[in-house]
Amino acid sequence: MIMLIRKILIIVCLFISVGVRAQLTGTTYAEALKSKTATWAFAYAETPNFSSKQADGSLQGIAVEVMKKFAEYVQRTEGIKVIYEFKGKDPNDFKGFLQEVKVSKGGVFGLGNITITDARKKEYEFSPAFIKNISILCTNKDVPTLESLAKAATAFANFKGIAVAGSTNEKAVLNLKAKYIPSAVIQRVENNQEAVSTIAKDKSSFTNLDFTFYLDAIRQGIPIKRHQVGDESSEEFGIIMPKSNDWSPVMAKFLNAEFLKSQEYKKILFANLGTNGIKLLDSFENKK
Repeated sequence: MIMLIRKILIIVCLFISVGVRAQLTGTTYAEALKSKTATWAFAYAETPNFSSKQADGSLQGIAVEVMKKFAEYVQRTEGIKVIYEFKGKDPNDFKGFLQEVKVSKGGVFGLGNITITDARKKEYEFSPAFIKNISILCTNKDVPTLESLAKAATAFANFKGIAVAGSTNEKAVLNLKAKYIPSAVIQRVENNQEAVSTIAKDKSSFTNLDFTFYLDAIRQGIPIKRHQVGDESSEEFGIIMPKSNDWSPVMAKFLNAEFLKSQEYKKILFANLGTNGIKLLDSFENKK
């Protein structure tokens, strides 16, 4: 009996130690000021054009490039040499990604299409917004174009609302149900890719996509449709950090300076979004 208890305790300790080792950590700004070196850990949510793994294993996207430029800025202005590593566990598990960043320590950054919200600000540090989002109401391509949101209750009667659990997408889909499509049954999925796949196959479903997932689906020829009456641009994306990350004031200086107005940043946007993505963003800017 005693031997059995000892074995159980050993197994429990092993699980605990694995959990501790798996926690992401990075050099704090205070530490880097002294050593003039820093190691950052990047977790990421798989997001087309923002933080997406390529066929060659590299990670590309707007958020990735912003962080690379931030590292260069830190080297130039602070004399701190930065090494960064991509260490996220499961980029396709959005809720897991958020939790992973939340419990990490020091110089850890979460990349993707992370919407800045008041609720999240209570649990995370955020960079200033580096881009606005456009949320898009989408269905299968064969669904007749919605003329107005006021007609959605009839046009989308008994449709399923596909919601990414724990995300602002879920909030948006629930809001559409509450305001315009009361008969909708909510079906939760783990990520935006699954939401796109579901509406492409099911002609009686809808979702609310960040513009980057919509652009990626169109680029791939996935049969979905944008209903422009549902377009909205009230959200902004930022880099997310644990509360123990003290790099956020330095990042604020970087993003609030001239970088977001620079040709360098415009080149990053064009390289990742292409002409169609830039036109979509510009169309909302011109509405102001």
